[in-house]
Amino acid sequence: MLPLVLVLAAPLLAACAGVSSLLPARFRVIALRWHWMMIVCAAAAIACATCTLTYDLLQWRDAAFRLASQNQRQAIVRVTASTPAINADRRAADCRIDAVATALSADGVTQPSAARMRVYADGDDCAALKQGGEYLIDGTIQESEYGAMPLWLTDVTRVERVRAPNLLYRAVDAMQQAFLSQTMRLSDQGKVLVPGLTLGILGQDHMPTGKDVTAIDAVYADRVEDAFRRSGILHLMAVSGGHLAVVAALTRSCCAMLLLPRQVVAASVAMAYTLLAACMYPSDSVSRALMMGYAGAIGLLIGRRTQALATLSWTTLLMLLIRPHMARSFGFALSCAAVLGIVLFAQKLNDRLAPIMPLPIAQAASMTIAAQVLTLPIQVLIEPEIPMFSILANIVVTPFVGFSTLAGLASLATSWLCPQLGLSLAQLASMGTAVMELASRYLGSGEHAVLAWPNGLRGALAICLMEAACALAVWLSRLLLRKTLTQHEHMPGQRFLGSPAEPIRMWWERTLTALHDMQWKT
Repeated sequence: MLPLVLVLAAPLLAACAGVSSLLPARFRVIALRWHWMMIVCAAAAIACATCTLTYDLLQWRDAAFRLASQNQRQAIVRVTASTPAINADRRAADCRIDAVATALSADGVTQPSAARMRVYADGDDCAALKQGGEYLIDGTIQESEYGAMPLWLTDVTRVERVRAPNLLYRAVDAMQQAFLSQTMRLSDQGKVLVPGLTLGILGQDHMPTGKDVTAIDAVYADRVEDAFRRSGILHLMAVSGGHLAVVAALTRSCCAMLLLPRQVVAASVAMAYTLLAACMYPSDSVSRALMMGYAGAIGLLIGRRTQALATLSWTTLLMLLIRPHMARSFGFALSCAAVLGIVLFAQKLNDRLAPIMPLPIAQAASMTIAAQVLTLPIQVLIEPEIPMFSILANIVVTPFVGFSTLAGLASLATSWLCPQLGLSLAQLASMGTAVMELASRYLGSGEHAVLAWPNGLRGALAICLMEAACALAVWLSRLLLRKTLTQHEHMPGQRFLGSPAEPIRMWWERTLTALHDMQWKT
């Protein structure tokens, strides 16, 4: 693949050099300054596109894809489960797992395979399917009708375990089942939201066991999920960098109390990241956050400050080269776009908002706005609507997210050992999710909660044009204001422009001073 990238990048390099030589001298310096950066970005894009194309060609020639395109699609497939079994999203099955095929047999012929597929099973077969296990499954292969997986394995008649999951997967499964059993004893909103905030899987998707106390009301669960989506806080139910940041802060605090050296702290943080990712429901956003967490741990190990933008760029590039199928993942795209928006705009927005509002509110608003600037075009591709109160909803729930996340993770870590303690911690997490459910109920209901938007590529382009117009309006306003303030060039210095909150602050300080003086006089 490297020779192909060089062959494709060489003409681009020559074209850029030729264009730069034709520019005037004043613009030539600017062009040369960005010349090599654009070449590197173009080479990276070509490498990712080439790798994705190669992956698609290999998948197209895979035995499973060829069989799915034929009328006779019955086969015995050997798969390795990559996710736990959860409730199926089709009425024709009870549960589903995502798996990677290693071989398949059809018409007495066994062929190797590397296809990714979703397996739909029923009854007792659901209890046999475990993450990390290897199975022989007799079913029907077909092209998927929806979802991220390209193939489905349906009408399963036999599931035979070839190899049991390793010790780590068995331990993680025991912890998850113990935790989910305790969450089934919470209130209705706790049953749905605490597993989602902790594991990245909503309570209604959990496969119930005999130890579960009560089932979840499906109508209520769907209503809560819809309210979270309409209010713009459904991203809280997906594990991302926030979970890793909470665990990293806790790990560093414990290491600081013990006065451990930097190398031990870096190793401890990396181990905490690994254990946390192993306990979460597998997703593309978890993989992205884990890779960036490892990069931060390596920077801590060598004593170098991590550069968020460079780390995100290298993480995205490497993951697309290693796992080309993520190029079609909306979850991966949303995760990368949100982090990129936060890195580029969050601090600048916070500097503008901090003078006119309390710092916690300014930080929450700046993070939300920065993330949504780049994720809105992708969200419109998924759902053609815009949550109108998402910024307000995120500001309301932000103080409770970290607390509930820590309580949920502590419950996950202790439920298998001390169920009563795990239940108490889950109840603490449920107190925070109750606020989230209340906020989503009031801000995600009504006709004005969402704004209908054109779907598809047209809607995404409309969002981009709207954001570009807003950015241009802000830039022109600042330029006009700067010219107005500096029109008297003979005066030294710059004109002082107080914030709108300055009069309120001065009034409050003078009021306190007057009350203090009155107290001393009396």
